[in-house]
Amino acid sequence: MSPGYSPSSYDENFCLKPPALLWLAALYLSRAFVILLASNLAALLRMDPGIAAVLRSAVSIYSPLPSLIAVPVLYALVFRAPSSTKLIRWIWAHGRSILAIAAILDCAALFFGSSVIGGDISDVAAGALLAAMFDIYFLIYILATRRVRDVFADFPPPPEPVRQRS
Repeated sequence: MSPGYSPSSYDENFCLKPPALLWLAALYLSRAFVILLASNLAALLRMDPGIAAVLRSAVSIYSPLPSLIAVPVLYALVFRAPSSTKLIRWIWAHGRSILAIAAILDCAALFFGSSVIGGDISDVAAGALLAAMFDIYFLIYILATRRVRDVFADFPPPPEPVRQRS
């Protein structure tokens, strides 16, 4: 247990719970895959085909790479448990760095996909600027917040093997 946090900040394994903003950052940085998953789910549930089309159109050609980098951290957030595999433990131990790289690449992809390169900043869509501001905010949050650093340093220990009596 890390000092300085209230008892309600810990889960049943006595590990620091990831804050809601960390969940939001991981979801945001994984948004290309989350949106594609949501659009496929909408199609499977036989919702209005327009919903799936709108969701798919929200994904740019440059967004899958940063999302591909962030998705493993989202997966590790969901499946963080004492019985987790070594791969999930490795992803978790490097989660801050992985999310930071995803945020930097996502911000770069937004500007690369816009007309800033070889153009004028006034040509950039307001949505791209807002998305870049979210990237920068989440990057600062991931790198500068003590709670995020402590969460990624904490992982439930593996269960002890059951000894059989002889």
